[in-house]
Amino acid sequence: MSIPLKPDDPAYWMLQEGLNDPSKRSKRHVLPRDDCYICQDPEFELMGLPLCRACPYCSGHIPADDSICDDCGKDERDKEGEA
Repeated sequence: MSIPLKPDDPAYWMLQEGLNDPSKRSKRHVLPRDDCYICQDPEFELMGLPLCRACPYCSGHIPADDSICDDCGKDERDKEGEA
């Protein structure tokens, strides 16, 4: 479980922008997973940070901090080379 940012944290300005202006928030491109710490942390979305995304192969779950799909195990970077 993550600990919410405190107002004296140097990164708090990113959270405050998301709280004040919904256009500064990240957009979800995949349904949140219960077992993913990024999906379960509301501050990622408020800060405009990258969120988890759908796999280009199987539409599964790729964590925001990775390029490997949790469902099919393929690397989304391989798909970029096919174009």
